[in-house]
Amino acid sequence: MEGFTWMKLLLDPSETTKFDDPSLGQSEGNGVLARPPGKSAVDLCADYLTEVAIFAYSSLEKRVTRAILEATPIDFWFTVPAVWSDKAKYDTLRAAKMAFKQAGIALHPASRLFLIPEPEAAAIATLSHLTKGASEVQVKPGDSILICDCGGGTVDITSYKINAVLPKLTFEELVVGTGGKCGSTYIDREFIKWMAGKFGPAYTNLSWEKRGPASRFMKDFEGFKRNFKTESSTRCCEAQLFMKGLGDSHYYDADESAVKIHYEDMKIMFDTVVNKIIALLKSQLDAVHAHAGTPVKTIILAGGFGDSNYLNETLRTWCKGVDVKLICPEHPQAAIVRGAALGGLQDIQPTSRRARMHYGIAVSQPFDPVIHQVRDSFADKWDGSPRAGSQIKWSLNKGGIVDRSTQIQFDLTSDVFDDNQASIKHDATVYCSRADAAPRTTYAPSSQVLGVIGLSFRDVNLDDFPVKVINGRNMRRVKATYVVSFGDLGGVLKFSASVGSVEIGNTSFTFDGPGSQQHHTANTEAGDYMPPCAMQ
Repeated sequence: MEGFTWMKLLLDPSETTKFDDPSLGQSEGNGVLARPPGKSAVDLCADYLTEVAIFAYSSLEKRVTRAILEATPIDFWFTVPAVWSDKAKYDTLRAAKMAFKQAGIALHPASRLFLIPEPEAAAIATLSHLTKGASEVQVKPGDSILICDCGGGTVDITSYKINAVLPKLTFEELVVGTGGKCGSTYIDREFIKWMAGKFGPAYTNLSWEKRGPASRFMKDFEGFKRNFKTESSTRCCEAQLFMKGLGDSHYYDADESAVKIHYEDMKIMFDTVVNKIIALLKSQLDAVHAHAGTPVKTIILAGGFGDSNYLNETLRTWCKGVDVKLICPEHPQAAIVRGAALGGLQDIQPTSRRARMHYGIAVSQPFDPVIHQVRDSFADKWDGSPRAGSQIKWSLNKGGIVDRSTQIQFDLTSDVFDDNQASIKHDATVYCSRADAAPRTTYAPSSQVLGVIGLSFRDVNLDDFPVKVINGRNMRRVKATYVVSFGDLGGVLKFSASVGSVEIGNTSFTFDGPGSQQHHTANTEAGDYMPPCAMQ
């Protein structure tokens, strides 16, 4: 049987941060960050979730009858890393929907799917416990806390201010969170590199079944990793692995066919990732101090890697040095799924979050030689006036407050020919940027194509709009309003478009991969004016 691992990270392959594991891209192959032929990342994750759904549903059937399950609407909450891009969140939902279809599970029509960021779920579970009864003194209204969610693939850092604990827990995100793909699997990759460096072809020529993530050898290492401490009484661990042609050495017992992993080597592997986590924590504490003005006094450690003795002990020592209390809930990995369920049952979520990116739309503007490049200039087909294409109008800035009512609206004008109205379409390209300062143009290195809003004018009465004859054809100047909604409970962006007061039902949105850059010269308009863009 061929196995695949770390496939969840494939849902967000190009979204990078300065704290990512630099060796992540070198790990692809032999089932690691790889896909079977003909399978996309969404397909692969859907296959995995299909088996999870079958198992979960069969477990529920043991508690209640199938008839009751089919007659009961169920809300499904999926946790996602906070560093996930909007496209990765959307693809996670796609994989979940595919999984339910593949599993053949008959769900009530009113059943729903939701996403929740993992540090947010951890906050709900932990704070709900810490603010009850005698625990209330640990966290109280007005306190600022930091959630450090350390998983296998990612580490997410988010800070919140507690607004109330009774009658219901309420909290708000303080500053833009941070994170990176530097979870506990980083240690596995360091170990694999260590093995290759110590034993060369004797190790690398082994079959993947003997040395891959599902092998007995790596399962032994996983146990060592879980029990490793700062002051370990076991100075050397041995993992069974037969390698041809090797004699006894400091790192190998030929008689026992055992690799000897010494404390000092294991510490180096751990410190590589733990130091990144500390750097993430420091950057978030500095951001809270600079922008919120309220010092963080409590760090809550959650996630699967949060169970690590070494991580706990090292962070506890570091926290003492910066006068911060570290709390690690019992079963920190389970805290995230408990928080997701609790948040859904009690409708608990932050009253507001912080936008992790700038969001805007590609437009053209009246040409200004002071701020625009000559390369972007063109003549407006409507009236011949000089304009600058490839510009971005930003409507939500990084760090901006986002709540359930947050929307950004773009009022734009499109020039369309009405020869064949059924085929008249227009695309509006939505951009995003993680840079602190939003770039001005679509081709700036930090500009990223989020996706394309596709709008059909098939059912719009074009007679209501101005007309000009251009090269023997009727050109209409059509005003449309595009809306991006950020507060949807499902955890993903929602898109819509309208002409006048009528919402256009045949509006689509196609995600593009982050990092795609397009240089547009336009021939459409409005006080801001949209360049044409191709569907990606």
